[in-house]
Amino acid sequence: MKSLLLTTCTTLALTLTATSAFAVAQRLGPGDKQVTFSNLSMTNGNPDDGTCAKRYGAGFTTKEPEGNSTNTLQRTTDKGHDIVVIAIGGSVSEGIFSIENEYEVVFPDDPNKTPIDMELAVTGLVGSKEAYGVFSDGTCRGNIHLIVKDS
Repeated sequence: MKSLLLTTCTTLALTLTATSAFAVAQRLGPGDKQVTFSNLSMTNGNPDDGTCAKRYGAGFTTKEPEGNSTNTLQRTTDKGHDIVVIAIGGSVSEGIFSIENEYEVVFPDDPNKTPIDMELAVTGLVGSKEAYGVFSDGTCRGNIHLIVKDS
């Protein structure tokens, strides 16, 4: 009986945590997002050797993959990136939100379709539909600006 109660409580706690984290990730609102990158450099601080500019350029627009209306954690971009959210975190307090997410990104020019882990940390004002922060994928790092595009 104790085992069943413990399992039920653990499952409930995980569900509530995941639901809360997902709500934070959606704080910018639904829809396509314009993602702009700046100050790209190598993770060790050296100037970009061209890798980062090739991966991210000045930015892209994320959108829901065609034929996928059920998995809101998958996105594509207008440049051909495939993105899956693999970890969601953040908080909302006093009208300010933070998002700390981890993604698997497959770059459009990668013939092997090898996913690269990318982490970002952004903050914004609740209701503003934009956020600013930083990102790193283990090779590249820089600043990131997210804006929800009007439908």
